[in-house]
Amino acid sequence: MDYKEAYAKSLRLLTIRFLSEGELRKKLRDRKAEDDIINRVLDTLKEEHFIDDDRLAHEVYRYYAKKEQYGHRYIVNCLKKRYLPIPEDVKHPDEYAVASVLVKRKFDIKDNDPRKIARYLKYRGFSVSVIKEILNWDV
Repeated sequence: MDYKEAYAKSLRLLTIRFLSEGELRKKLRDRKAEDDIINRVLDTLKEEHFIDDDRLAHEVYRYYAKKEQYGHRYIVNCLKKRYLPIPEDVKHPDEYAVASVLVKRKFDIKDNDPRKIARYLKYRGFSVSVIKEILNWDV
């Protein structure tokens, strides 16, 4: 794959979905593009503002935080899967408030096993301290 083909393929991929530099690099490697061509294409796309990992990381973080269904660690894992940096200046969701609403919506605390609730919250990326507080555990 030469530069022109790699650039055209990159633009087609970016029209489908915003991609991070790491995601686009992986997709081009999977299509047998050479590293020097990939680097040139990525440099061009950065100059043209088609790739901006910092902006994308902020948008992805805000998207998941706005859904009010996930804790900070879940969102950070989503960013890592997309090869994005963790934004330092983004407002973290109020995990306690979000977890409280989720538990009230999904479970009847009197009838459910607290371990099940803890597992549910853990899989959604809430910290152990928030889970303990929600369940009133003194462990």
